[in-house]
Amino acid sequence: MTRFRALSALGWLPASQAVVLIVSLTTFAILSRLIGPVAYAQFAVLAFVYTICALATDLSAMGYLLVHGDTPHHRRAAWKSALTSAACGLVILLIALLALSFAPLPQGPPGPVNMAVLGTGLVTQALVQPLRGRMMIGRSYARIATSDVIATVIAYGITVAIATRSASVTVLCVQLALTSLLRLVIFAALSPRNSRGPRTSVKSDLRDGLSTSVDPFRYGLQVMPLNVASYASRSIDSGILPLILPATAAATYSRSYQLIVTPITQVQLSLGGAIVERLARHESSTPEDRTRFDKRLWTALHALTFTAALVLSVSASLIQKVFFGPGWFHVDLMVASMAALLPSLALSSYMSWKLQIRADFRHSIVNLVVLMLVPFLAILLAAIAGTTGAVIGLIVGALTQAGCLAVLHRKFLPVSLRAALAQIAIEWLVLAALVFVRLL
Repeated sequence: MTRFRALSALGWLPASQAVVLIVSLTTFAILSRLIGPVAYAQFAVLAFVYTICALATDLSAMGYLLVHGDTPHHRRAAWKSALTSAACGLVILLIALLALSFAPLPQGPPGPVNMAVLGTGLVTQALVQPLRGRMMIGRSYARIATSDVIATVIAYGITVAIATRSASVTVLCVQLALTSLLRLVIFAALSPRNSRGPRTSVKSDLRDGLSTSVDPFRYGLQVMPLNVASYASRSIDSGILPLILPATAAATYSRSYQLIVTPITQVQLSLGGAIVERLARHESSTPEDRTRFDKRLWTALHALTFTAALVLSVSASLIQKVFFGPGWFHVDLMVASMAALLPSLALSSYMSWKLQIRADFRHSIVNLVVLMLVPFLAILLAAIAGTTGAVIGLIVGALTQAGCLAVLHRKFLPVSLRAALAQIAIEWLVLAALVFVRLL
């Protein structure tokens, strides 16, 4: 009964992401008709730079709490980490946006308004981490879910209202920043004040009394490549392709990613904190219990993503008609290509969760290099063969990335390497066939 109640409570997170997904898709369909492809191509570059700057300075204050526990010492350390991330990230973002003034952006330099909006979003995104981490440790999943939904609904509603009066890229920047700002305000109102949550640190359980010596900055630097890889591997191509492909093709590529990949990854990210917390607990359990939990997680993750990929790929033509307005090209092909990425991204999420527990810099760097294969191939082949090359790069990269992750991190696999590779190959063949049919 206790386990059932825990699972029921955890269900708040994917349920909230389902609501967020519905709101996001509705807003997407509206904004795609109010704001043209060129503005979206501009935003793809700005959003890429914004997120890279955020992740490159993210010391993972939330992850630190999830792995090491919610104690007064750890809370203070987490806030120092979050404030450092916010300050460094803001400085680097402003420098990067100033540098973009010399880049051939579709709509020219970012401008001071967009810079101020994006800077606000980055700072609030960093500061919400300790608050979310404490609520995740306390398993206040209903509060977290409610906060996410309220912030999303309000931010997207305001964005649509602004878009009816202005069709500039600033509208999209406001949506990004306002969502983070609202989350910070709501989490601050709902977060526990002085209560002490359950200890989650494996190190604390095994070496009691040493937990206060854990350095949050060292932990953050060790897992930073995981954070960068998680985003860069999925979005560096969207940020660079507007400089290579025609604006309409690059915008379709970027929006297809946001429509197909982002919702699935958002569900995984919403559960990520809870999963890392549980993985940390299972590290000190028996090998049989740990393996059983890992297998259940592996099976559920792949079942979700492969099923979603099939449905999305088969429905690509319908998605084109419903969610894209006139002036968008290659949508059917892009949607099917993005769907083929999903199983590979599921595997990368699983490995990232396991590596956060290990917090080993060398393994984090290896993970970063492997995850860069997909965007590297997409960019390289786009420069050679245009839009078709970008699609082929996605498909080939998906198989290569998944295979390399399985081989290099095989000790983290809950199944044999042979079984994992067979599963990867079968899923890839089915989804790749649906893409290549469209290329013929």
